[in-house]
Amino acid sequence: MYFKTKPILLGIALIMLATYNKLQAQCYQNRVVTASFATGGSSPYIDDVLWLTWGSNSQADFPHGRHGQALAVGAKSYASIPLGLDQWLCIEAEITAISGGGIISYAPGNWSGDYLDDLYHIGGTGTDNKLVSGIRNEVDDNTITMSIVCKASIDGVPVRLAGLVVADAESLAQVNGREYIHTTADGDWTLVEVNKNLSSGPYTVRKEIVNVGSVATSRRTMKFLRGNDQGTMAVSFLKFNESAYNKAATNPDLSVTVDAIIKGGGLTAIALGLLPPDVDGGDAPESYGYPMHLIQRLNFSGDGIAPVPAGSSAATNINTLAYQPGGLIPNAELSHLGSTAPDTERVPLYSNDAMGDNNHGDAGTLEEDAWPEALKTYSYKVYVPNSLITATIPYSSRRDGYIAGWIDFDRSGTFDPSEKIEIFAPSTGGLPGSVVMEWTVPPSRVAYGTFIRLRLSETPNISPTETVNTGEVEDHKLNILIPAVTNPMIHSRGKFKN
Repeated sequence: MYFKTKPILLGIALIMLATYNKLQAQCYQNRVVTASFATGGSSPYIDDVLWLTWGSNSQADFPHGRHGQALAVGAKSYASIPLGLDQWLCIEAEITAISGGGIISYAPGNWSGDYLDDLYHIGGTGTDNKLVSGIRNEVDDNTITMSIVCKASIDGVPVRLAGLVVADAESLAQVNGREYIHTTADGDWTLVEVNKNLSSGPYTVRKEIVNVGSVATSRRTMKFLRGNDQGTMAVSFLKFNESAYNKAATNPDLSVTVDAIIKGGGLTAIALGLLPPDVDGGDAPESYGYPMHLIQRLNFSGDGIAPVPAGSSAATNINTLAYQPGGLIPNAELSHLGSTAPDTERVPLYSNDAMGDNNHGDAGTLEEDAWPEALKTYSYKVYVPNSLITATIPYSSRRDGYIAGWIDFDRSGTFDPSEKIEIFAPSTGGLPGSVVMEWTVPPSRVAYGTFIRLRLSETPNISPTETVNTGEVEDHKLNILIPAVTNPMIHSRGKFKN
């Protein structure tokens, strides 16, 4: 099971559900904002998947989409996710093309053979499910082709969505070729969930490499080829390639495009969701601001299904006792400061000792260890103008980047440009590496305890508070030791001046 901090993310999902009118105004003024995390179901990933929902015309009456509504080109699904300090992750998905007939919003559970509602729902299973995550063909036997463009931003700055989710939302038919679901995007698919019914017929799937002409591309198609109408179904996750993001023009929006085909012998429904990026934030006191690093944490165990060339007739029957899907697992290849990759949070962890992040999450209390322990305490006799603070900063990365560091010498409660140094941090190939950073203590220094911020990023010249797409932030407390005022007959002991 994916090791994200589940209770916190579930709390965020519940906050979203309880305060939609407030959230709506944060990202999309006067829009119906319904894309939702499930609040119930047996899936281990209910707190990871943001389901795109459809058909609602009323925030109050249909907060998670509305079943049975016709959808047209231009239909959108919106989400507004709180990140803390009045910052919001804004997500938008738009249907940009439809051909082959009409499409309608669909709540899984409205057909007796459905199973997606057992894995992910709001309000219950069957017709009690209010999570309208499906899109189905309007007319029996139609083959529908559609395109959906998805994008995300924070404070108007585009950010990368981590991944895509596709699920069989209704129940594919038994006859091979009569009903199917094909989903194409630029990335790698992993089948992560299967519901089996071994007493029924096969459920077959295939991953295909997409060609342009005769040249293979980085796009892949997940094909659900055949079901059995008896609750057997599949859910597949895709991790986007870097080439998936729109980086054209002067202001690239980092959007991604999803193409899908659904074929209904009767009715067939597809459900699409997104895997939002996780966040690593600062934990110094609030006055220092809230920097965020978007952590593309997606990593998967194998599902045993290799992509095949376009046009192949290969197929894998996943409705067998032997077949085992893959799953989300920790990503050991994240670029990070110190010895340990960051755990993540979607709430600020301000703290007076800069230990809020250390005391939170799965990585443990030693997660933030890039600042040398020996340099966390200074004598006031050493911490003087024109003295040097020289620190060896360990890190690990798979791409060239930069480490920026700030020390609040004047104790203003902010990190000023004059308090920053930045150094090139070349790729370590994922192995431990280090750089040496050196600050000169300025005349403006105040000999009280203060704070240090370190940021690893692929982008140079970042500020102490902006949001970036890679790397990690660490905050640390710097203690200043001064002599205690004591009885002159008793040996003096030093104390921290904070």
